[in-house]
Amino acid sequence: MFNLKKLLIASFTVVGISSSLMANAASDDALACSVAVNFTSSSGSLTYAKVFEVSPTAPFSDDFSTLIRFKFFDASMTVESGIPVVKINFDADVSVFNAVGFEASLKVRDASNGETISGNNAFYSSVPGGGGANVTKYTLACKRAKI
Repeated sequence: MFNLKKLLIASFTVVGISSSLMANAASDDALACSVAVNFTSSSGSLTYAKVFEVSPTAPFSDDFSTLIRFKFFDASMTVESGIPVVKINFDADVSVFNAVGFEASLKVRDASNGETISGNNAFYSSVPGGGGANVTKYTLACKRAKI
């Protein structure tokens, strides 16, 4: 009976340690994400869509600049209290006088099913010839890359 108690205690200890290690490994796994950004104004529009993977050791960066416009998208991932957090940064020249820039972060509490965040921003410009309403909308969705 005494050996059975030792065996049970040892088994529970091993199970507890292994599940803790597996939980940490899962939170460090790469996430598969997609981002969609849509900027509209009276003088034109910009649409950006990208599917990418990010992990704590492998950030994602996309320079989609043109000859006359700087455009960048960056994503990184950290793990905070066992929860993966994806942070994005979007910067794009949209006209001679205006640029769009925003940052967002998404806590992916349910990495198996995924999480989504959306947002929008608007500003009004009275610049002659390019003024009016300017609206930027984005959606970021992430889930575990390997299920």
